[in-house]
This record gives sequence, structure tokens and C-alpha cells, in this order.
Amino acid sequence: MTMQRPSETAVLPAVESVLRFMYGDIQSVLRTMKLENRAALLQGCLPLLLHEIPADTLRQWLGEQRYGALRAYQRAMSVLNLWNMIELEQLLTVLAVEQIPIMLMKGVDLATSIYPQSDLRYFDDIDVMVHPKDVARVVAVLEQQGYAYHQEYRFEAISTQRVGFVYAKPVAAGHIVFEIHTAPHVNEFGITFDVASLWQHARPLSINGLPALGMGLEDLLLYLCWHYRSHTFERLIWLYDIAVLLRIAGKTLDWDLLMQRATHLKLRATLSYVLRWCEQLFQVAVPAAASCMQETSPLLVRACIARWLGTDTTQVLRRKASRERKLLQYLLVDDLWMLGLVMWHAVFPTPTHLGRRYMEHSPLPLRLFWVYYFVHPFFALWEAVTTFRQRNVVTR
Repeated sequence: MTMQRPSETAVLPAVESVLRFMYGDIQSVLRTMKLENRAALLQGCLPLLLHEIPADTLRQWLGEQRYGALRAYQRAMSVLNLWNMIELEQLLTVLAVEQIPIMLMKGVDLATSIYPQSDLRYFDDIDVMVHPKDVARVVAVLEQQGYAYHQEYRFEAISTQRVGFVYAKPVAAGHIVFEIHTAPHVNEFGITFDVASLWQHARPLSINGLPALGMGLEDLLLYLCWHYRSHTFERLIWLYDIAVLLRIAGKTLDWDLLMQRATHLKLRATLSYVLRWCEQLFQVAVPAAASCMQETSPLLVRACIARWLGTDTTQVLRRKASRERKLLQYLLVDDLWMLGLVMWHAVFPTPTHLGRRYMEHSPLPLRLFWVYYFVHPFFALWEAVTTFRQRNVVTR
């Protein structure tokens, strides 16, 4: 059965208080922030904040001119979302005729099935997953609709671990971007999603009557938690997505199955911390009997987190705590073997991650990416020393 979008009256978690926690003086931020990178505006939460706070209050805070500028920019974001949806529907129409299955991922899935209103969840690209055998056919459809290949990273030209291909098209409202995946991105933390299982447990979606698929709710929750960690807990919207999913669908989740998959993927610690943040910051209830809320990290790891980051880990989400977030990203492991693997890859990353980090602006030919293996350990050590020094200064 196709999952129904929540009603317009569905209660969304409050975002203003969390933004104040992260930024401090939110009025000052609204007055001075640059309106350039849409996805980075208040970490993706600008539409939510403007929806939550009464217009009169915002006018008092900001003045009529600044309030009008923010509203105009928010409308531009809504227009681009709408344009994205029109382009997605055109793709789905063709793929339905060709009988090519397609799975919506991340923002576009959430905006169309979990959020009560699509314009509350801005997404600057459309992530979809297809079977490897269907990539060429999907790309051909996109090219017929005016899309062209966009090389996001220079090193992609020789990477052997590619699972994503970006196609873009300019439109009056900006650019429409499709990212075609054959699997979730590879990573440095020993997490590999079972693609066959994702397809097997996919849930049906309907986009204005057109068929599509989304990850099963348990897989979706785990993937969102992993995606948030893999991007160093950087944007509040990614945590808010998880809070909304819990608020809307938490009672229908199979929590035992969720824990089984989290254990298999070695994401128990990641799941535990992220869900706890949802409880603490957004007051979203997690079933008391959910075993995923129990501490599962090794004692040594928990001791390191308490020593270096404190017992209240929500503090790492403050905007000035970027180094602390990076440290926690490394420490959220389920066992000491994973900790060793993470530390090893921090010093000796895979060729894909080394190439992305250093070859984008390097004068060296791509085939000489391995040269950076001789200098990267020193950069990694310097970053670690700097983080610990800064942390010790703060805790004294």
C-alpha cells in the first residue's frame, strides 16, 4: 500500500528554540546572513522558521525591508522545489512507460511523503537510486530532456568506487540537478548498505499519481542517521528530518527490526546518539522499550567521548563546535575493531577520498594522486593535535 502524506494539521517539531541553541542570537543571524547558498541558509531550516514564527514578530525583529527580502528568497526556494517536482514527474512518466523502477532518496522522498507540505523541506537536488543495469536508460531519458553530465569532483574521472552520477539543466529558477545512484555512497567508516535489501524492503510512493519507490521506513531512518553522521552532523535540517520521521511514523516503525539492521550495519551507536538528540532538542518521543536507545559503544569509547566532549553531546551541534563534531564522527563506533578501522582510514584514506580531498585544485595529473599519501598523515596528525589543544583550552 502506498504511504499517505501526513495531513496539513500534522504537528511538526519546533525549530526556533533549537536554532537559538545553536546560534545564540537568532535575530542577529537573520539580519546579517547572506542570501546566497539556499541549502545552507540556517542549515536548511529557513522555510521552517518562517512558517513557524508569525509574520508580525518577524517584522518587529528585522524590519519590513529585511523581512521582505527573506520572504522573497523563501518564495524563490519554493519555486525551485516546484520546478524540481515538475521535472521529476516528467522523468517518472517516462520510466513508468519503460517499466524502470526508481527509488527516491533523502530530501525529495521526505518532502513528498513525510513532510505535510513540500515547500517546508527545500532540496537543491533530486537524489534517486536505480539498478546498475538501468543507469544508461535513465541517463538517456535525462539527456533527451536537456540534461548534461556534471562532473562534481575532478577525481571522479578515474575513481573506481563511483556510485553516483550528476546530471544538471539550467532553468529560469536556477538549476535542476539529478544525482543518479546505484548505491549509497561509499565511506571511510566501514558502513556498507546492502543495496539488494534496500530494494527488497522499499515502500511504494505516489508522486501526483505516478509510481515510485522510497526506502522502507526502518532503512530510511538508518540511512538518514548515517547520512547526518557522514556529513559531520553539519546541517540541522538533516537532524530535523529524522525528528519529523519519528513524529509522523515512529509508532509504525518495527523497532526490533530496526535494531537488527542497525546491528548488522554497525550503526547502533550512531542511531542511539541521533535519536537521543531528537528527544533532547525536539522533544520527539522514542519508545521507552526501544533497545536502540541503550548505550552500545565500547566502554573505552564512551570514556573518550565523556572526557573530550562532555556528557551533554548536544553541545557539539553548536555552530562553533566543528572540530568537536568531527571528533564525534570518528568516535561513534559499535566496537573497537571499527574504531581501529576509522583511525586507519583517517591516516590512510581510500584513493577516492584522498583524491576528493587533494586533487580538486591540485596541479598534479590525476594519476599521481598517490603522492598525497606521503603528506596526508602529517595533516591528519596536525588536525588531531589542534582539536585536542582547543578542547583542553575550553574545558579548563
